[in-house]
Amino acid sequence: MTRFLAISPQSQCYLFSFGLGLNLLGMVLTDMWLPMVVGSIITACLSVEAWIRVQYIIPMKQELRSLQHQLQHQKKQDSERQEMVQEY
Repeated sequence: MTRFLAISPQSQCYLFSFGLGLNLLGMVLTDMWLPMVVGSIITACLSVEAWIRVQYIIPMKQELRSLQHQLQHQKKQDSERQEMVQEY
């Protein structure tokens, strides 16, 4: 998931969707069916992958980072409590 780092994931979604629209328009307006069908399949796959990444994967990674931070904070508090208990 680390490709196309020059543009944001949201911009990638719009770019691939626009490319898919152009391929479909090219299929309607020209007689070059085979290249347009191949291009449409490729851009459809890229578009779906980009939308899935924006809608599900990126928020999931952010949630995992948040949970890891909370877990580290909790472990730190537990170790401090154990030290206090051992002192008494």
